[in-house]
Amino acid sequence: MKRILRVAVLVSLLSFSVMAVSGCATSRAAAGSLQPLRQATVDGAAQVNVVVKSYVITPDTLVVPAGKVTFHVSNRDVIVHEMLVVHAQTKSFGLPYDFSISRVIEDQIQKPGEVPDIQPNSSGDVTLDLPAGRYVLLCNLVGHYQAGMHTLIDVVPNVQ
Repeated sequence: MKRILRVAVLVSLLSFSVMAVSGCATSRAAAGSLQPLRQATVDGAAQVNVVVKSYVITPDTLVVPAGKVTFHVSNRDVIVHEMLVVHAQTKSFGLPYDFSISRVIEDQIQKPGEVPDIQPNSSGDVTLDLPAGRYVLLCNLVGHYQAGMHTLIDVVPNVQ
């Protein structure tokens, strides 16, 4: 199981590297601080397009401005997924996990919102008012989080 988890982490890191090289990840200002990419907006909310497939969650950006954010989640897999937006407890996620049920313990986390039960080849949306901070996007169906189906995003102060 550790080997599967390592492979999933390596695949996730590789996908983030590819996104960074292709310009889909974050940009750095001269001062070295993270800056959000210019986001498409829907009704005044920044939009983040997220693809879930094969135990990977791939947002089109890793940095968004604080305030209203709409997550448009497309399931391009043959199984059902969900996407929770969870406030990260520490830089290493720090999420409480129950190995006996293979899930994050949802009543012990700060969860601003989710897109539940996204059927194969369909999509769902959630609009949240997010303060600045680090968040984990994850699928909490049995075994999915443990298989590596999670990623971090940063919500940064909205400077205009």
